[in-house]
Amino acid sequence: MITLTRLVPEPVRRLHWIMLPAMLLLIAIGTMFIFSACSVRDEEKLKDLYVGHAGSAAAGLVIYLLLACVNYRNLLRGSWLFYLGAIVLLVAVLLVGTKTMGARRWVLGVQPSEIAKLAVILLVAWLLGRREAARQAESYLLALLVAGIPVALVLQQPDLGTALVFVPTVLAMLFVSHVSPRLFWLTILAGVMLALVVIAAIVTVETAQLSPRTETWVRQATGLTNYQQDRLANFIFPARNPHSGAWNKRQSEIAVGSGGVWGKGFRKGDQNLLGYLPQNVSCNDFIFSVLAEEAGFAGALAILGLYLLLLASVLGVAISCPDGVGKLVCVGVAVMMFGHVFVNIAMTMGVLPITGLPLPFISYGRTCLLTMMVALGFVQSVAIHGRQAAARF
Repeated sequence: MITLTRLVPEPVRRLHWIMLPAMLLLIAIGTMFIFSACSVRDEEKLKDLYVGHAGSAAAGLVIYLLLACVNYRNLLRGSWLFYLGAIVLLVAVLLVGTKTMGARRWVLGVQPSEIAKLAVILLVAWLLGRREAARQAESYLLALLVAGIPVALVLQQPDLGTALVFVPTVLAMLFVSHVSPRLFWLTILAGVMLALVVIAAIVTVETAQLSPRTETWVRQATGLTNYQQDRLANFIFPARNPHSGAWNKRQSEIAVGSGGVWGKGFRKGDQNLLGYLPQNVSCNDFIFSVLAEEAGFAGALAILGLYLLLLASVLGVAISCPDGVGKLVCVGVAVMMFGHVFVNIAMTMGVLPITGLPLPFISYGRTCLLTMMVALGFVQSVAIHGRQAAARF
């Protein structure tokens, strides 16, 4: 007698069925609140952004399921080509990319920096997970070089927030693969010292009476653009420029705090409807502010619960996978996603400086949405095919 389970293809039976509905729920919530955030816009095209978000999610779901059915190790053999393609797109951004709000981040309607994050994860996982001498220093330096090239190109756009996401992602993968522990901790120490020096320089410029020549030298020594320095200064000194540079931050804090426990109701958020929260950021970078004002603390807590469930699912696949390559892919995807969630929500609450990082699956942004869904498609492939691969650690 043929049982019902035998009629279902094996890859479908081995899908991680917690990860998939959590992702789809987040996308549905994102579509709903993008509609709310854009409903007050004047242009019909902008009012229909939620339709584009849902359409991108539908295309992403097809890719997600196709990737889940293919063995990830076969795909990762071509990770070099994917990485080189991402580098070409990043160079194209600097040469012919569209300039918006003082930065070049898009070319042909695509944001290559999002693609580069996944490309780095896949290539580093392939290089470290299959190297027999994974503890050697050259493996460590090779991983840093792979990450360093796109970071340098992203910084030229300039996009400091996106560039910083590469750092914890690659470091977490290096930590899990136990590559040169001494070099790893020296890198961590050097990074912390560099961050403290930059912050000290910005505080000195804002508080000390420096000569114009000295102030110019200190600003140039930070390696940051004036726009990035202003954002950090506005975060450190909130009263510095409340009606200009810190306006978005202040209005976002008001939106999040005014939601109360249960929120003001769908499409009833004053900060969004009255335009205090700028319309050009309410559906992407500050979508959490709209959500928190309309759904309140309860809604925000539900969103965090879904993200926690999604991240726990990805890490659960990593823990159960005996293959080093698959384990590193899952770790890289989990840290990348956590970085986006943590930084985006923290900046809307005023805990971190304002950056352009979107909230995964909820913020409007086709490239980010598709990249995150493709990343989870690889994780699903690890869940299905990871036990078939030989362990490399």
